[in-house]
Amino acid sequence: MLKNVLISLTLFGLLAMVNGCSSSELTQDKLTRVIRSSPQSLQIDTQSDNYVLRQGDQIQFSVWGYPEFSTATQVKELGTVTIPLIGEVNAVGLSKEQFIQQMKQKLSEYIQGEIKLAVTIVSSVTQRVTVLGAVSRQENYPLTSDATLLEILSTAGGTTLESDLRNIKILRNGQSGQPIHVDLTWFIENGEIESIPTVRPGDTIFVPRKDNMMRELSDFMRDAIFIFGFFRIFN
Repeated sequence: MLKNVLISLTLFGLLAMVNGCSSSELTQDKLTRVIRSSPQSLQIDTQSDNYVLRQGDQIQFSVWGYPEFSTATQVKELGTVTIPLIGEVNAVGLSKEQFIQQMKQKLSEYIQGEIKLAVTIVSSVTQRVTVLGAVSRQENYPLTSDATLLEILSTAGGTTLESDLRNIKILRNGQSGQPIHVDLTWFIENGEIESIPTVRPGDTIFVPRKDNMMRELSDFMRDAIFIFGFFRIFN
């Protein structure tokens, strides 16, 4: 009688494990489609108004009709650039559009009327984000500003059915301490995509593999066989 009960429990456990695996694969497939459909916007575009100036960037600066302000300059270690007749101007951390607006304000002290600027930026510092683990393409990808984790994973070709999306790790560049643990499944299932931690230039993303289902099944069968053997001794 007891043996029959144990056999029934074992079969029930196996069935639950298989069903759980099937459900997990469906969820994983759904998440994979979400990740792969996310926009891939990691290309460096120094001419975009949203490009953020960094130390070492080269700037070609000219004012239409006023060549005395024109210059080719570099963002210095202190985060400034030198503009003729104006002097040192802060640049690091400003977007291209913010930098242009700042320069128009400063030039208004010298020029009356409409001010037309031409600003060309050449980035000399290419920062990257590293993606490792269970993704389609492990690689270093160019990144000049913060991006969403979904964008990064999409750029890496998406995740795989082996990806453990509940235990993704983000290692911040140049910062000590524990990595940031991200349960991507929870964020997507609860509609909290906007709250997913962002990725910064220089970060490393690690997507681990899920525990092998066959290994779990093997462990389960080992324990079941041990129990059957244990009770057989006393029968």
